[in-house]
Amino acid sequence: MASPALTDDLLSDIFLRLPEPADLVRTSAACVPFRRLVTDRAFLRRFRALHPAPLLGFLDHNGFHPALPPHAAAPAARAVNLAADFSFSFLPSSSAGRGWVLRDVRDGRVLLDRAPEDGAGDDPSVFTEIAVCDPLHRRCVLLPAIPDDLAATVDQPLRVEFDRWSEPFLAPGGRGDPEDETSFGVIWMAQCRAKLVAFAFSSSSGQWRAVASLAWRDLMSGVGASSRSPAFSGRQYARGCFYWVMDWRDKLLVLDTRTMEFSIADLPSGCHRRQIAIVEAAEGRVGMFALRDHVADGAVSLYYTVRQDDADGSSHWQMEKTTPLDPEFRHYIRGAMERYILLLRFPEHLSSAGVHASSSAEMEDLECFSMDVRTFQLQRVCQLNHHILRAYIYTNFPPLLSPQSI
Repeated sequence: MASPALTDDLLSDIFLRLPEPADLVRTSAACVPFRRLVTDRAFLRRFRALHPAPLLGFLDHNGFHPALPPHAAAPAARAVNLAADFSFSFLPSSSAGRGWVLRDVRDGRVLLDRAPEDGAGDDPSVFTEIAVCDPLHRRCVLLPAIPDDLAATVDQPLRVEFDRWSEPFLAPGGRGDPEDETSFGVIWMAQCRAKLVAFAFSSSSGQWRAVASLAWRDLMSGVGASSRSPAFSGRQYARGCFYWVMDWRDKLLVLDTRTMEFSIADLPSGCHRRQIAIVEAAEGRVGMFALRDHVADGAVSLYYTVRQDDADGSSHWQMEKTTPLDPEFRHYIRGAMERYILLLRFPEHLSSAGVHASSSAEMEDLECFSMDVRTFQLQRVCQLNHHILRAYIYTNFPPLLSPQSI
């Protein structure tokens, strides 16, 4: 029998089954017909729907830190680092004291904001200017100001980070036209003294709308907390929901983006509130990594729990795996995105001396590692010469496979 002809449809089905984006890039280099198939927009949409974007590095206040060899994503990270502009030089220039500040990263986009030009002296900037950027394709969109009628509902906001009294962040994709890969959403939130306020922006409509305004006494009813603002921080995302950790209790603030409703959930017992990472577990579930000390021997392990639904409609955290960490190093969770977490580690002697007071030579001992929830294997991302309190994991495809996101 003659072998079946390798039609474009059959080749496309074969290419879709390649395990990693890097394999597809190498395939495209084999010949012109293969490259034509691989770069077809419809094919790329199907491939990206089946294969999650790899971790290519992370951003912090010092810029982009690409994954370096021997990390599996190092070749793609190098290509993106060469092609992209992570200095955001394509943004409108700012005067002294009004620099752009990194606020969020998602789906290859980066959200930054700056104080408004008419800001007065040391008065807090509640309504900042917001820009959503695609650093790989050097494009940006400046969002319109929040309308006065919505802004008037924000009363006595509390500071959330830096010199900011509000929290803008990128909404998850996947709700609009699947063929329109340039549409995006932004959520703006303020924790006021008596209530929580949130607005949503859609790039499709170009407009802001109110999505939530909830008094703390109603949100915290039954929790046994004060009716005033309980102060939530450390935003994370998984499976359609954003999560914030309560500053002084083992509680989570949850925003379900499918209904745009807020609720309160429990943290697993025994974990440090500032050392957790919420991730997307298998089978559509939500997982959580947490660092825990062993009092007996001083060792540290990474605990992994998964949120399980109960028959009565409630849920609980179930322990799945414990990963011992090298006791010669101090470890900190510094970021989470989809199925990845980012760990910072440095030798114990730096911890005892005070990492912020250490010399620049000693600071070169700071290392960042990623862990994938699918494999639970640590991979070294890069080495740092500065300390970080928070990092924004950057996931994307190599330039050949990544379309404009704005």
